[in-house]
Amino acid sequence: MSDFVDREVRKRDTQRRRQMERRRSHINDPAPKKWTLVNMWVFGKHLPLDWGVVICTVILTLIGSLMVLSASSYTMGVTGSGNAMSEFMTQVQGMVLGGAGFLLMASLDYRWLNQRWIVMALCGASFVMLFLVKGLPTLAKVAPFVNSGALFIRSPYLNDAYRWLHIGPPGKTLLSIQPSEILKVAIVIYLAYYMNLKQGSMHLFWRNNFGCLMVVGVMVLLLLWQPNLSTACLIAFVTLFMLVAGGMRLSTLSLLLVMALAAFYVLARYLIDDRWIRITSFLNPWDESVSQGSGYQLIQSYYALGNGGWFGTGLGLSKQKHLFLPYAYSDFIFAVVGEELGFFGCVGILSVFLSLIFFGLRIAINAVDRFGTYLALGTTSLIALQVIINVLVVTGFAPTTGIPLPFFTSGGTTMAIFLSTMGLLVSVSRRPAAIKERLAPPALRRLRERLRGAEA
Repeated sequence: MSDFVDREVRKRDTQRRRQMERRRSHINDPAPKKWTLVNMWVFGKHLPLDWGVVICTVILTLIGSLMVLSASSYTMGVTGSGNAMSEFMTQVQGMVLGGAGFLLMASLDYRWLNQRWIVMALCGASFVMLFLVKGLPTLAKVAPFVNSGALFIRSPYLNDAYRWLHIGPPGKTLLSIQPSEILKVAIVIYLAYYMNLKQGSMHLFWRNNFGCLMVVGVMVLLLLWQPNLSTACLIAFVTLFMLVAGGMRLSTLSLLLVMALAAFYVLARYLIDDRWIRITSFLNPWDESVSQGSGYQLIQSYYALGNGGWFGTGLGLSKQKHLFLPYAYSDFIFAVVGEELGFFGCVGILSVFLSLIFFGLRIAINAVDRFGTYLALGTTSLIALQVIINVLVVTGFAPTTGIPLPFFTSGGTTMAIFLSTMGLLVSVSRRPAAIKERLAPPALRRLRERLRGAEA
């Protein structure tokens, strides 16, 4: 009897040891010297999965798509093509593409992205698309056929700006792309690659920070050419945040912030039409000079949030979406959420966003290498800043901008990019160090080493 018990105990110990070895193997698994179509995936490696990110992403995607249906059905049925489901179907298409992108990115070894040609290809493609957004209309002044769809690509003038690329023959759009959404992810990957490459000297401005900022600056200039001041500011803040995490000196950060604010003031006040009126109108939207113009949208947002009260009017029962609130299914969809779901509904949704940000930061802290840390940190900060800015705009605490609310703002490209980005975050989470090994997180250990080096 005792021999049988001993054999069972040894068998169970052997199984437990093998299981721990499989879980531990990803820590000492170096990136391949040469990437192939086989080793760039993580299939069959028994890697863990951060279910917190997955669950939060699914919840936000489903609720966001439901709110797009509610907020857009009346507008599309009355002023659109007559099909109340048209905007929702676009959102569903983005969900399908984004779901495929999520699974693809989650199954990809994120270290495959840490290659020079990958980063250059992403930045180059973003540059070309951003240039075409305003370049096609400019060339069309000389050769009208350029932006007519004859080349199967055109840049339409929508909402007082050029921000989209429509692909398809004249009069028909097969695919609509917003290059600025792709640029956000490309910049995060570029910064993660660059800071990992220069990890020992990111505190040197002219040697490392300056070149990095020049690349981002070129992209920001193309955004300002559209003009798209809000996305340019978002990318600037994400860049500065990541550079500080990578080792930029606080004195350098302070100087860059002063320069950025000065440039923002000059652009908004003197160079970009109507931007200064939009920025200042949120201070007093009830003023007679702006209440029917730039302040009208914010006033209607106030009405929507006030009408929602604590518990909301009920799903689908918003009144402001009946052509009172402009862009009710786009950048101001959170006002419809507040009206239909009420204060507690908004708190619940923001709690899910906060949980997603927490899981993202935990993934960044526990990543086994610096590239994974920077990639997860940049992805999380990108989501967090967009949520914060959008909610502040809708509630009147910030000037009206075109920053979308992740997973809620309508748009197939936006939804596909957000879901694919979450898949990338899951990919980083599949190689944790601290959670399974009960060690100090690598990011914290590197910070301690840096502080000890500074004291010495």
